[in-house]
Amino acid sequence: MRGTSRLAWAAPGALLFALPLLAHHSFSAEFDATKTVTLRGVVSKVDWINPHIFIYVDVKDDSGKTTTWALQSLPPLFFRGSGLTKDVLLSNKQEVTFTANPAKDGSQAYGFLTKLGYPDGHVFSMSPQDADPSLRKAQK
Repeated sequence: MRGTSRLAWAAPGALLFALPLLAHHSFSAEFDATKTVTLRGVVSKVDWINPHIFIYVDVKDDSGKTTTWALQSLPPLFFRGSGLTKDVLLSNKQEVTFTANPAKDGSQAYGFLTKLGYPDGHVFSMSPQDADPSLRKAQK
């Protein structure tokens, strides 16, 4: 009787633990890793939430029209210790340069952020090649 009771609790518990894993999507299903876009704009909004941060950047084209890019990024835990926080992104109203992989379905102004750079040379990168100097050498 006791073993049956434990099994009755273990099965629903295992299912509840597995559901978040099943809900997560893959990068390649949503973004095109073979393409990149590099644009300049001002950060207008930040959603600093799990499982992914979203950074919204207002980009002006040559005619002066503003388009807001929604840029998905890594989870907040990835940035611990990097100096990049929601407050840093919102308090600095300088123009930033960002590089992103665009949406695979062709959605306009949506991508996965790979690099964010400031005019003073400060760069935040989500690319392994930028994080590990030995990988940079292998790419050249």
